[in-house]
Amino acid sequence: MLARIRVNALLLLSTLAMGSVAYPAVLLAVARLVPTTATGSLVVGTDGVPVGSRLIAQEFKGDEWFHPRPSAVGYNAGGSGGSNLGASNPKLRERVAEDLKAYPSVAALPADAVTTSGSGLDPHLTLRAAQAQLDRVSAAVAAKSGSEVAATRAKLDAALRAEAFTSMAGLVGGEPIVNVLEVNRAVRALIVAK
Repeated sequence: MLARIRVNALLLLSTLAMGSVAYPAVLLAVARLVPTTATGSLVVGTDGVPVGSRLIAQEFKGDEWFHPRPSAVGYNAGGSGGSNLGASNPKLRERVAEDLKAYPSVAALPADAVTTSGSGLDPHLTLRAAQAQLDRVSAAVAAKSGSEVAATRAKLDAALRAEAFTSMAGLVGGEPIVNVLEVNRAVRALIVAK
């Protein structure tokens, strides 16, 4: 009887050691091989302080920033989810109509500019949706930096095109997209460069 208790205790301790120490240590070692993804794809500013994540959208307020897709969860990474409102729902129509007011001069606006993603945290925006914000952003950046609006708009458009990429290297088609945080870092560089 004592021999069986000893074997079971040894089995319990070895299982705990493998599951609680060895397995997490191996996962940590493998994760360290790809440090940016292992740390949540954090984007670090020039001062060494994290400014956001490449994988999670964050809200940018103010006319000088490109705004991400609307979020059904208020950009709260702890509560990912969509609104689940159907196209026939009056609440969705009212919210989209309100969001469309931010684009008075755009004739053909991509849907992602005014619709939420399934997670509410999509950090990407189509290039066309970002370009639809160029007039507002370039006017505000030019005012803050004391530069000419047309020149600022050209610089911002070039920054958008430089950041644009297609998902899965274009293998499945699709529109070019931009990471809103990365684009706003380029905007910040223009404002600071005044």
